[in-house]
Amino acid sequence: MTAETLKRAYMEQRPALRRFLAARLRNEAAAEDLVQDLWIRVSAATPPDNLDNPASYLFTMAGRLALDHIRQHKRRQSRDEKWTDENTQTTGGFATSQEEDGEARLLRAERIQKVRDAIAQLPPKARQVFEMHRLQGRSHKQIAAELGIAVSTVEKHVIRAMRELTTTLRDSEP
Repeated sequence: MTAETLKRAYMEQRPALRRFLAARLRNEAAAEDLVQDLWIRVSAATPPDNLDNPASYLFTMAGRLALDHIRQHKRRQSRDEKWTDENTQTTGGFATSQEEDGEARLLRAERIQKVRDAIAQLPPKARQVFEMHRLQGRSHKQIAAELGIAVSTVEKHVIRAMRELTTTLRDSEP
């Protein structure tokens, strides 16, 4: 069998394939999408040489696409339900999200930007030590060894950075 023969069989069977998929899925839009997916697969396929019944082959392909679609839908639904269960709480019979609202996210983003700006304004050595300690999680001793300075100098840089950040952020509060 040639690819052209399979394509012709698809064109002849398309309405029946669509009805078959719509009955399986109980969803006209999904059936139409899968008929289109089937055409893409048929166009790219090299049919087996010993294929005697192209219609049967097409319906088998359509059935497998429907099964994949149903499985994918169930996985998506299960994942969405799990997310909903984890991210909502019921209050007075109504489900409410535990996520921040848009205003809270915007305020948090603005505060983060203020912190970044404040860090950028620190003196270079204090900024470097602060980032190594607070952002990279290194100990004072590790920083001292890496930069070739005393542990007490590292402590002074961290204290200075914290003092300046606190002052800058406090002054920027409304």
